Amino acid sequence: MTERSGPVYDPQRALRALAEDPGRHGARFDRASRECAEMFTRAEAVLAAVMDIRRAARVGGPRDPAAPLARVPLRTGDDEAGAILARAQGGANGGRCTKSKFAYCTARPWQSVMEDFGLRGFAGHPTVGAGSWWMGLLSGEYDDWRQDYLALLDYNFYLEYNVDTALAGPPGRFVQDVLALWDLPDAAAELLVRREHTMCSLAYFDAKRRHEAALSEVTTDGLSTWVHRDRDLWRDYTAADSGIFGHYLSFAQGPAGRDDMMLTRLVNDWVDLGPDLRYDECNQGVLALTRGSVALPDLLAAHERTVWMLNAQWTPEGRIRPDRYAGCVLTAGTCMWQLVNHRQDVWRYYALAAHLADRIDSGRLARAGQVADCYTPDLYPTTPANPTRLRVPRRPLPYRVTVEGREFTGTVDLHTAVCDAVDSGILPMGLVDNGIVVPGLLRERRISAPAFLAHMDRTYCDHLAWVVRSGHTNGFSRAYGTAVAALVMEQWWRGTYLAVGVGSLIDAQPATVAGDRPHRRTHPSPTGETR
Repeated sequence: MTERSGPVYDPQRALRALAEDPGRHGARFDRASRECAEMFTRAEAVLAAVMDIRRAARVGGPRDPAAPLARVPLRTGDDEAGAILARAQGGANGGRCTKSKFAYCTARPWQSVMEDFGLRGFAGHPTVGAGSWWMGLLSGEYDDWRQDYLALLDYNFYLEYNVDTALAGPPGRFVQDVLALWDLPDAAAELLVRREHTMCSLAYFDAKRRHEAALSEVTTDGLSTWVHRDRDLWRDYTAADSGIFGHYLSFAQGPAGRDDMMLTRLVNDWVDLGPDLRYDECNQGVLALTRGSVALPDLLAAHERTVWMLNAQWTPEGRIRPDRYAGCVLTAGTCMWQLVNHRQDVWRYYALAAHLADRIDSGRLARAGQVADCYTPDLYPTTPANPTRLRVPRRPLPYRVTVEGREFTGTVDLHTAVCDAVDSGILPMGLVDNGIVVPGLLRERRISAPAFLAHMDRTYCDHLAWVVRSGHTNGFSRAYGTAVAALVMEQWWRGTYLAVGVGSLIDAQPATVAGDRPHRRTHPSPTGETR
């Protein structure tokens, strides 16, 4: 950065500087910074191709046959997924989307958490509070104020849609305070590197947001998506859409780290499958893996391989690989965040397709493999030649839960890390009840969908409070992080996210580009005019 009189927000300049000299803060950071710059440079090239394709579609121009991706009509099947999609296209839910733009929580359990931990204003929104002041601390790189700084870097992911546009007018104190987070000239080199990685992330999001804002009145049909021609380019493009690059220095070296960063985005794409069709999301990982299909066999194959890639973060004995701890718990944290963020109504999706969880093959889900093991270089599914197999250590955990006046008791076999954490008071049993037990009762048809939804709606804000409070109460210890990751993996191994993804197709309806977030349409559009 050059000398200046005040804070400057220029993410593109930061990306250029990192690409030109990735080791400028020390040779030990060269590898991670080089990979980071390469990922975002490649991602911006794919995003530029998206812009060109959308521009050509609007003005009737020719397609570029060498483009790294293409926009294609959605392929469907005569199956349960196709039936839900047909309901969506028929105007289900009065044409409304269950994914909100931004929601606040006034329930007493969450207000109490806000008071206890000083979450005010923007940080008090469940999306931000759980995303930064829980998930940002979950990876546990440090045991002092430096971890809080990482949470602040994550916090800026949620602010990036507003910071630069706010600077177009008189900069307020709030904006100045936010930008001051970037100005730590005397900080340790490691924090400066983490800050620069985050700034590179914001360079990508800044370009994507400006493009989407210019198209925010362009209509969609809910039946189109994007397919890719290069596996590794797709991986880096998907990874770039993650908002946690302040932690990348803690990820495994080489392809494993890049795969893990991709997974932090891919797991969210399962939950957003329907809304992403609705809003023509140009970085939808699940549909990339299915080659633009929502036919159930293709979704099952993509779910299987998603689980194989998640399994690769664990040893064959069912423990998190030490060098992949940050990537593993942040991937799991993303999933937990989805359950409580007051934005994505995942349990309503699950209720529509819970029975499809029975379609998974538990034996096949024990395999593990990297992206390159699961997909060919041109991004077609394949099977690992000699896959590692995961042996999950489990034991029965007793439960007692009341759903709309009916009490259910029994035991559920879970990873020992979850059981031990519950027994020792590290993990609230409520997280197991709402994450595993009650969804299992619906899947087994022991309760009705209305009873399930009434229970999940009634305890939704409690769930949010349990998640955030439990992390802070236990100091985000390794035992806590491992238990959270194991609990989330139990959901994946049970097919929970397959059901959520298929159910989300109820939102695949006509709308507008990027209509799931507000936009200030004051930037140049892809065709050059000011909007």
